[in-house]
This record gives sequence, structure tokens and C-alpha cells, in this order.
Amino acid sequence: MLNTLLEKQLTYEPEPQPYFSFRNGYWSSVKPDVSFPRLAAGEGAPSKALRVITWNIDFMASHPRARMASALSHLEELVSQIPESCAVVVHLQEIMETSGSDEQQANDLNQIMNAPWVRECFNLTDVDTSRLVAPYGQITLIDRRLAISNVSRMWFVSEYQRDALLVDIRLDTPQPRYLRLCNVHLDSSYGSMRPVQWSALAKHLQNADEGISASILAGDCNANQARDKTAPQEHGFKDAYLELGGIEGDDVGATWGFQSGVGASRWGHQRLDKEIFWGGVHVDRLERIGVGVQVGDERFRKALESEGEVAFVTDHYGLMGHFNLEDAMRTAKHGDT
Repeated sequence: MLNTLLEKQLTYEPEPQPYFSFRNGYWSSVKPDVSFPRLAAGEGAPSKALRVITWNIDFMASHPRARMASALSHLEELVSQIPESCAVVVHLQEIMETSGSDEQQANDLNQIMNAPWVRECFNLTDVDTSRLVAPYGQITLIDRRLAISNVSRMWFVSEYQRDALLVDIRLDTPQPRYLRLCNVHLDSSYGSMRPVQWSALAKHLQNADEGISASILAGDCNANQARDKTAPQEHGFKDAYLELGGIEGDDVGATWGFQSGVGASRWGHQRLDKEIFWGGVHVDRLERIGVGVQVGDERFRKALESEGEVAFVTDHYGLMGHFNLEDAMRTAKHGDT
């Protein structure tokens, strides 16, 4: 059956979509130029340094607005400390948007879109949930200085309606070459479809024929089975944590189970979240973020505790990878794209 599902998966192609830029007081849709994106006046110096942040914000926990507000505050602090010479991309998973106005109704996209630091520094892959099949999904925040060549979603053969969100960044090379970024949330639980999903990721993140010369995947890989420990390497990727000397199974590398309440008794501490890469890119450092970060508003923190929930922003630690590319990324000054 897996062979049949793999054949089906490999027929799926990424579906292009616009991205969104905050201009003149509005989030405006932008259609990427796949062939050779033109930058506006004020082109900046090409950059090889990139920080990739990934964080899963649990969509099932209560008081989602208070939790997202605290998550955004933590991310803003992290981003403010990154040198201006380094580009930044943020991958978020389990983003949810509901129509109600109650505090218990998630308002993630609107909170992200209304954050001043996001408006000033980032473009967004999504401003609504129209491209999601599941009630939650991924959004990528892309440094406004980077030249975006393509944005697309590739659907997985999945028990959970999951997909991969792809962003191609134009590299500063004579012929069109790209860094492909992938924000992913692989199937949960025992994940019988994850091997099929890894095959699809290898196909589309290692495609030199499409001009992809480097790729970075960062997200929730739900790696809780023995086969998941080696899946990236078996599909031609390098695992940032292991490349930097990390040891599989160590608590030092785990990203889930410390802030997970009673759920941790089932799975223990797990390295569910990963940053992996392929091609002309190298990793210098990988660190966990979101460690111990709680809901900042005391009212909601106490409410969570009274309801028997942990007061952490989310059940996952996030990751921040420090990468250097062999070919620099084309950049423009802030506000010029």
C-alpha cells in the first residue's frame, strides 16, 4: 500500500500562490516573478547569512489570543537581536483563524498581520486561511529584503490534511538559482505516511533542474518513531542538530515533552522539530527558542492554571538555525521591495 501511496504522492506538484507585503497601510497581494524577480530601487548588498526560526504554536490549547500575543513578543525580541547584516525567515505551524470575537477564538493571522515589527520587516505567505484544508496550517514570514521568486504549497498524502509551504529566494548568480525554504508539519502520532512525505520533500527540495541549488526545511517533523530518526539522511538531507555534534535521543536536542502537560507521559521528551538542509548551504549554530516562555498576561496565565493547563505559550520549543549560503541572496533595503 505504501508503494501505491508513494506513486500518488509523487504526482502532486506544488501549487503557486501570491505572497503579501505591507504597503501604504495595507497588506497587498504580490505575484512572484519566477524567472527573474526585479527589485525596486535601493538594492542592497547580497547576503550569505540567514537565520531560520521555526515554532509550532499549539492550536488546541485554550486562550489562544493571549498565547499568540506572548509568542509574538518573544519572536520580536529574538528578531531584534539578530544583526542587520543577516536575513531572517520565520516558520510558524498550527496557525489558526476563527470568526468569533471571544478570547477563546483563535485570531492568529490577524495578530501576526497587526504586529508593527512584522509589518515593518517581513512579507507574509498568507493573510487568510483560504489555501488551507485543515483548520490550522503554516505561515512563513520572509525578510522584506529578500527577493521572492516563488511561493507554493505542496499537498501531502496525509491522514491529517498536511502540506509543505515552499518559498524560493533568488540567489545573486548570473543564471537564475534559488534557495528553497520549506515550512513543514508532517503527520502526527505514529505517522504511517511520513516516509511517503519525506520522499516528496526530497523530490522537490533537491531539484537542481528547477534551479534549486540549496534548500532548508524547518518545522514540526513529528519524529517520534525509530524510522524518523534517520529519515532526513536516508533521503539525502543533512540534519543540523546532528551535523553540529548533537546526539540523537539526548534531552539537549529535544523540543517536545517539557511543556506538554500530561501528554508527555505518553511520548516522553522528543526531538519533534528539526532544521535540515541540502546543497550549497552550511549550518553554524542551532539553538532552542521558546524555552519556558509563558503567557505574559497574568489573568490568562491564572485562568490556564485553574483549568488544569500549563501556562506556557505552546507545548513545543522552537528552533533558530544560523546558516551560511555558498551563493549570496539578492537583497533590497527595508521598505523598498
